Amino acid sequence: MDLNRSIRIAVDTGKVSYGADTANNALLNKQAKLVILSNNAPQKVKEDVYRYANLSEIPILEFTGSSLDLGAICGRPHFVAALAIHEMGDSDILKAIKKK
Repeated sequence: MDLNRSIRIAVDTGKVSYGADTANNALLNKQAKLVILSNNAPQKVKEDVYRYANLSEIPILEFTGSSLDLGAICGRPHFVAALAIHEMGDSDILKAIKKK
């Protein structure tokens, strides 16, 4: 399974929101099915996302690339430190969670 391809399919065919604040809101309201964090997200952002994800029991996937790489995969011309996936669309990204 190619994680980059799965993320791109989720962005194209599913429903996602970009940014740490929107990811935290989605976690608090239990609207997200998965949150993806870039490996260079600020420590405060990581702590907040992990805290809210643990409270909501929603999985987190740590992306091995930078926030610029994650933004490029999503087709965005800017940094993306956090990505909340609300609907998977045609993506098989949940298989990446089950493998861990």
